[in-house]
Amino acid sequence: MKKAKYSWALVLLAVILTACGKRETKEEAWTAPETETAIRQLPDLRLTDSVRSGAHLYVYDIERVASDSLPTVRDDMDDLYRDNVIRLVLSRDGQRYFDRKFTKDTFAASLEKKFYKGAILDGIRFLRAEPGTGLLFSFAVSFPDSDMSVPFLMTITDAGAFSFVKDENLDREDDDPVFFDNDGV
Repeated sequence: MKKAKYSWALVLLAVILTACGKRETKEEAWTAPETETAIRQLPDLRLTDSVRSGAHLYVYDIERVASDSLPTVRDDMDDLYRDNVIRLVLSRDGQRYFDRKFTKDTFAASLEKKFYKGAILDGIRFLRAEPGTGLLFSFAVSFPDSDMSVPFLMTITDAGAFSFVKDENLDREDDDPVFFDNDGV
């Protein structure tokens, strides 16, 4: 009987010690939300296509890549974006006659300083072959993820010289689907 009393006393003592012991409370500590530090960029793209003009077959190869070496651009929401380099290679009847890389610096003299600072080179589109003149392309310098854009028309002659002007026709409706923009194609 004494053993049973001691056993109950030990069980009661264990219950009392457990109940009076230090309780751990689970407190959820507030942590600051993670800030996004990633630099956004448009996808790298490559396109090769051809066009016949007169007796000549022209092949154009367009490549757009996000550049680590160009300065990044910060938008109004404080997001960082990589600028792009567009490489355009042209051949006529199998002979390469034009190979050049373009950045937004190519068009800097024609852009307002504030626009230049917040924009990236984001698009190129083949428009048409103009017999006796050359090939006509459209380039776009734009604010990232927006509709604010300055388009340029670039003519590249058969001799490989190029010139460009701002495209004042903002409602251009050329049917050619070859346009690299923020949506990818």
